[in-house]
Amino acid sequence: MNKKLTVAVIVLLAMLNNFQAPAQSQTLAQDSAQPQAQEINMLFMGNSFTFRHDLPELVKQVFEEGQRGLTMHVEKVVYGGQDLFRHHDLYRSDTMVRLNSITVAEVEQRIDHISSLIEMETAPDFFTAYWKKAGLKPMKWAKLKGILTNARKKQRALIKRIEAHKRVKWDYLVLQSWRDVGSNVDAGYAEYAQKWARIAEQEGIKVILYITAPHAQNAAPVTAPLNPEKTEMEMKTIHQLVDRINPYAVVPVAIGIKKVQQNGTDLRFRYVNDMHPNQTSAFLASNMFYAAFFKKSTEGFMYNTVVETNPKGKGKGKDPDGDDAQVVFDDDTKILLQKAAHDAVVEFYSGSDK
Repeated sequence: MNKKLTVAVIVLLAMLNNFQAPAQSQTLAQDSAQPQAQEINMLFMGNSFTFRHDLPELVKQVFEEGQRGLTMHVEKVVYGGQDLFRHHDLYRSDTMVRLNSITVAEVEQRIDHISSLIEMETAPDFFTAYWKKAGLKPMKWAKLKGILTNARKKQRALIKRIEAHKRVKWDYLVLQSWRDVGSNVDAGYAEYAQKWARIAEQEGIKVILYITAPHAQNAAPVTAPLNPEKTEMEMKTIHQLVDRINPYAVVPVAIGIKKVQQNGTDLRFRYVNDMHPNQTSAFLASNMFYAAFFKKSTEGFMYNTVVETNPKGKGKGKDPDGDDAQVVFDDDTKILLQKAAHDAVVEFYSGSDK
C-alpha cells in the first residue's frame, strides 16, 4: 500500500471513530439513567414494633415505588415484647440470619439449647446479669416459657425449610431497638447490636439500625416534643454505636417524631388504648427507612395508606382505639410526614444530636 493511500485510510478510520463515539456515549448515558432490575433480601428482627402494621411490607412498598425495577423480598423474625438480647441468647435467632449457610446439625444444637432453658425453673445467671448491667427491669422468667416453646417450634420449622432447599442469602438485617437504648454503648441494645453485626458480617449481610421511639409517641395533641432529653441521650449512644459497627443505615424514629412535634401538632403517634405506634407512626417510620437507605426524600410518592393488623378486641376492620384500621393520609399530612422523615435522617447524619 502506498504512503498516500495509507494516510487516507487512517484519516477515514479516525473520522468513523469520531462519528460513532457520541452515539456510544449517549447509549451509555441512557442506560445509566434507567435503573437495572435488582433484588434485595431484607430480614427484620424485633418485636411488635416490627410486626404491627406489617412494617416490612410497608418498607417493601415504598422501596419498590421509589426504585424502578427493584424487587424486595422481606421476612421477619419477631417475638412480642422481646429484644436483641433475648433473640441472641434465648431464642437463637441467628439460625434465621444464617439461613444461607447454617446446617441442620447447628439448628438442632440451638433446639437443644432452648429445650434446656425451658426446663429451668429459675433464670440462668447470664439472664440476671444482662438486666443488671443494662439497668433495666427484667421480664419474669416464668413468663418466657411460652415464648421459648414458640422459638423451639420455629427452629424445627426452619429445619424443614432447609431440607426443602428454601434458603435465603440476606442482603440486609434490620435490628430493632426496644426500650433498651441507654447511655452505655456496651450495654442493652448497643451491646447486642454489636454482636448481631458481627454475625451479619460473617454472612456478608449489611446492618440497618431501626431505633424505635415509645418515649416520644404522643397519644394526644402536643405543643412541643415529648421527652427530648431521652431522645438526645439515645442518639448520642447510637452515634457511638455507628462509629463501632458502621451500619448501612440508621432509622432514628424519635427524631422524625420530634420534627413533627417541634411546633406543636394534632397528629398522634400512638394509640390512646394501646402503647403501640399507630398508623401515622408506621407511615413515618416506613418513609424514614427509604430516606435512610437511599439518602433521598419520598416527597411526591403515591404511597399513602397504612392498615393496623391488630384490633386489640375492637372488632374486624378496627384499630385499638375503635377507629378504622385503614388510614389514608391526605396530601398535606403525607407531605408533612415525608418531609419530616427525610429531615430526621439528615439531622442524624449531620451529627447535630451528638
